[in-house]
Formats: sequence, C-alpha cells, structure tokens
Amino acid sequence: MNSPYAKMDIRENTLFEGQTRSSAALSFLLALADFFLLNAAFFSLNYLKRGTLELSPSYFKLLMAFYGIWLLVSLGTKKFRFRPLKGYRHTMWAISKAGLYLAYFMALMVVLMGLYAFSRAHVFGTCLILIVSEWVFFSLFYKWYVQSRIGPSTQGTHSGKNTGAFRLPLAAADFVLVGISFFVVNYIKRDGLHLLPDYEKLLLLIYALWFVVSMVTRKFEQRNYLNFYHALWPWMKAAALLFFSLASVVFLFRLTEFSRTQVFGPVILLVVLEGVLCAVYCRMGKGDRDDRDPAEVLFPQGDSSVSPAEKAMLASSVLVQEELPFVVDFDKIRAALMSPVRERLRDRALRDDPAVFEFLDQILDLSQIIQAEMVLRNSVEILHLDAMDARPVRLFINLHEVNDIRNINRYFLEAHNMLAAGGHFVGKVHTIQTHREWMFQKYPRIMAHGIYAVDFLIHRVIPKLPRVKKVYFFLTKGRSRRISRSEILGRLSFCGFHIVAEREIGHRLYFVGRKLLTPSLNTDPTYGPFVSLKRVGTRGEVLSIYKFRTMHPYSEFLQDYVYRIQGLKKGGKLDNDFRITPWGKVMRRLWLDELPMLYNWLKGDLQLFGVRPLSYHYLSLYPKEIRALRMHVKPGLVPPFYADMPETFEEICASEKRYVEAYLRRPARTQVSYFGRAVWNIVVKGARSR
Repeated sequence: MNSPYAKMDIRENTLFEGQTRSSAALSFLLALADFFLLNAAFFSLNYLKRGTLELSPSYFKLLMAFYGIWLLVSLGTKKFRFRPLKGYRHTMWAISKAGLYLAYFMALMVVLMGLYAFSRAHVFGTCLILIVSEWVFFSLFYKWYVQSRIGPSTQGTHSGKNTGAFRLPLAAADFVLVGISFFVVNYIKRDGLHLLPDYEKLLLLIYALWFVVSMVTRKFEQRNYLNFYHALWPWMKAAALLFFSLASVVFLFRLTEFSRTQVFGPVILLVVLEGVLCAVYCRMGKGDRDDRDPAEVLFPQGDSSVSPAEKAMLASSVLVQEELPFVVDFDKIRAALMSPVRERLRDRALRDDPAVFEFLDQILDLSQIIQAEMVLRNSVEILHLDAMDARPVRLFINLHEVNDIRNINRYFLEAHNMLAAGGHFVGKVHTIQTHREWMFQKYPRIMAHGIYAVDFLIHRVIPKLPRVKKVYFFLTKGRSRRISRSEILGRLSFCGFHIVAEREIGHRLYFVGRKLLTPSLNTDPTYGPFVSLKRVGTRGEVLSIYKFRTMHPYSEFLQDYVYRIQGLKKGGKLDNDFRITPWGKVMRRLWLDELPMLYNWLKGDLQLFGVRPLSYHYLSLYPKEIRALRMHVKPGLVPPFYADMPETFEEICASEKRYVEAYLRRPARTQVSYFGRAVWNIVVKGARSR
C-alpha cells in the first residue's frame, strides 16, 4: 500500500465512488467531442486535397469505415474511461495508442480488401490530425477539469515492468522461424522455394519490422512468468504489431506488387511456430530452478573456512529470519470457533454486501450455526473435508462465481460430500439474464445488442460445440462462461441439493441449496440438441422418449422445483416455466420439438393416439385411481387433450379417465373417434397446447 500507484488508486476510488452516472455522462461527452474531432480531421483533409467538403461515394464509404473502426478502437482501449489521477502523461499515452491502433486497422482494412485507390495522405493524415487535435483538446480539458477540481495528480515513479536479460538463443531461433515461415508460404503458393523478382526485398522488410517489434515488445527478455500463457503474451503482441506494421508499410509505399498471402501468411504461420518454441523453452526452463537450501548456496559443502556457528549466524542475517514468539491464546480461539457465524458474516465477510447478508439471514438461522461448523471460501478450488472423519460442516459458502469453475458438477458433488446431512450450500452465479441486464445497463442500447451477441457466441455457444469447446476450455480454463439460471439450479438438484431459495442481488444470482437427497444416478444427463427423457409407459415400464431440446440443460431435474414455486396454469402446463428457451417456445408452438418422437412410434414405444407419456413427478400429481388406469394403455403421440381441450388440471384428469375407460371397452372405435376429433380441433380450430 506504500506504492504511489496504490495511493493514487485509493484516492481516485474515494473521489469517484458512487458517481457511476456522472462518469458515464462524462465519458459520453468526451466520446461526442472526439467524434467531432474525427469528422473535422477527415473533412479538413478532404478539403485540402479536393477543394470541397462534399464527399464522393467511395470516400463516404471510407468515412463509414473510419466511424466503425474508431468506435471499436475506442471501446477496446477504453479511451473515454477518464482516469484523471493516473496523470497527464498516462492520458496522452492512451490517446496516442488509440490513434496508432486506428491507423493500423485502417491500413489493414485497405490492404486486405485491396482498396489501394484511397489516398494515403487522407487515411494517415486523418489519423495524425486526430491525434494532434486530441492532444490539444484533452490537454485543455485536463487542465480545466482535473487541476481546477481535484488538484495536481500524483505521478508515480515506480516502474512495474518485469525486465530481464536478453536471451540470444531464443532470438536466434525466432530469426530462423521467420525465414522458415516465409519460404513455407512461398512453397505452398508457388510449389517451390525459388522467390519471384523483388520478393527478397519483402523478406528483408519482414525481418526489419520483426526486429523492431521484437525490441519494442521485449519478447526475448528473460522474466519470471506465472505460467505459459503469460510468457506467450509478449510474443502474441509482437505478432499482432508485425501484422499491422506490414499492412501500414504496404499501403504507405504502395507495395501492390506483393501478394497479400505472401505478406501476411508468414506472420500467421510464425505465430503457430513461436507458440511451440515458447512452450518448449518454458518447459526446459523449469529445470533451471535452484532448489538447494539457502544455507548450502551461501556455504557449499566442504567449505571449512567458516565455523558452523558462524554459518548459522551469517545465514540467518542474510535470510532476515527471526524467531516467532509463542504467545497464543487458545481459549480465545476456542471461544471464537464456538461463537455464532452471524456476527462474522455481518461484520466481516459480507460487510460490503449487506443485501447478501440480509438474504442469508432471512433464509438461514445463522445464530444457531457456530463458526466451527462453517466453511467460507472465495475460490474455484474447494477445501476437501469429510464430515465423517473431520468435522461436521453445516454451512458452506463460496462467494466466488460458479462461472469460473471448470467442472461444476464435480465441484457440487464435493460440496455435497463435505456437508453433513441437512447442511446448506450457498453460492452465486452470473447467469445469462443477469449478464444481459448488466451489459445493457453499462452500454447504450444499440451498442449493447452487438456486444451482447458477440459475447453470447464466444462464452455461451462455443463452450457447447462438441469439438470447438475443447479449444475454448484449453484457452480459458472454463472461466467466465455464460450459464443459464435453470442450468445452474438443475445441476444443483442433480447433485442432491434441495433448492431452498434464490435471489438476484447486484446482477448476480445467489442460491441456497440444502443437502437432503443423494446425487442422481443418471450418468448421462441431457446436454445436446437431442434429449432423451425418462417417461412412464405401459405397466410402469420406463421409456426413453426422444425430443428436440426446448429447455436449458439439466432442466429435467427442476420440474419439482418449478411446480413448487409456480404451480400449474390452464392446460395443465407449469406456469411461467423459466426453463424453456426463447427458440424452444417457437418449436413447441409448431410441434417441431416432438418430431423425434416418430422414432419412438416406429419402435413401438408409442401408438398414434393415446395418453401423454409423463414424467414420474407429473404422474405423481394424478389421483391414484387414474394412475392405475393409465398403466393399462400404451402412451401415444397425440393425446386426448386435443379431442376435449380441457383447461384445468382436474379437467385433464377427467378427460384421460374417459378416454382410458372407453379404450379398454372398444379400442378401435375409441381410437378413430378421438383421433378424428383431435385432427378437427388442430387443423380447423387451430388448437394448440398452451
């Protein structure tokens, strides 16, 4: 906390705490001003080159491209997230970086799309004028807004850069990889290693830019990285910078004679080869650590010039180690462990989240649970405890989002095993709905639609695709993926928890589950586009009914919970069933979800007309008499519902009773009569299941 940057962040957080709306308004005004500067730069260049402000159709498209790329760059660099206490230089560097990215992306667009007719002076001149005008505007704004309201900011002098020695072998290996990548692309494109005239100049250009970006990103310096991904990051930045630099040079000097494949292909291949090189180098580097005792490093074995007493004294002085005082009040510790958890949660763990504490205090009797019976975590890693041979755990709370847990079911099962029977599990999740609400609150509505669509594709769709999801989990370790409310609650029920309560607080869903059941024995819960649902058939046999998915995954384990909190509506369906997806509602209206049931009909599991195959939970709602009658008939594709169109659950039971009794007396006549009435209601009257 003694760092100038730490003090700066504390000061800024204190000054701007609770001013989200004003900060958003300020960001909007800055964006509006910057948008005006962009237009001024573009039209001033147009006037200087053509003597008019009127744009030709092609340059109007160029202006639209500037708008789009300017918006993406501004959002990506968070240019308008004004951080005055970071200092004037920090602000100017952020502006310069965003302007450089704008020029890079514009050059890349021109080169990749072959739009060489555009004026280089117009494209790069617009970016240059924009940067200069931004410097002037933000300098005036900084002087007026910051120094007049907050005072001079503290500029930190601490450098947090992780520097190290230059690794020449690694640079030499990468130098070779650049050449290999260039000639491999040349071979693939021309079936030979022989270069076309002047293509050796392109190779020299790539080497020159490679050297510059390598020095700028310092990717060959030896540093202490946390893992392989942190070590690979400077290499990825260097590759991206090389990619954009090539595009800028090609556009600036009109190097149209070079193939775009030959220009950019080696960079793409180089990224792959450098990833392998970096992985091998990091793995080899793991054996370089010195695991010897520090005293052995200071005084190697066989060194008799220093006595043992002097060695101990010198080693302790070098290591700066002191003896610990043995002052422990175990009575105080025992008293704390025997005290109720309510005060600890209210005053410490949930002090900054009073709404969460209020929610738990309403649901659980926190005064009857002692601290020795609670496990409080804020991590994706679970603390393995066994209630039988360790201590009984009555309350397990994890304040970390479930979205970051790689294997959710395994985590829930470990929590189930850790808790004593009747114990409670408290967690939180960022659901699809809470994430959407948060995003639409953070961004303007028009912008939020596009950002949300891309985010949904990356963090929701890709993790569910059979082969692509392996790459996603490899890169992200399963963190930050989007999970629906019904899926997380369904997984909780699947793992043996009775859902006690749930509440949305601060764009997060908090849930409380109680260990009342054993985990499900179902080894293949539904997860793909096709679902296999267990239904009760003739004489109580279990049928696997096939359908297209219309609900979120693991929804089948929530039927009892939805019935408990929502009940039934007219037509016998669950009221306000949040498990159904938006596209699932459309499929149900058109009966598309039931097309796979034709396979059950061909197999002989179902007949064309008959009572609906029901789940065990829904069947348990029927009177005992009707449950017994249903066991004598085979379920069907088209139920008696469409013949009688009952509205209440009692009317549905009466309708099915009449059908079964009639079917047992005259099977063929009943089938023809009921099927004809059902077809008439569906085709002519437009009957649909509600």
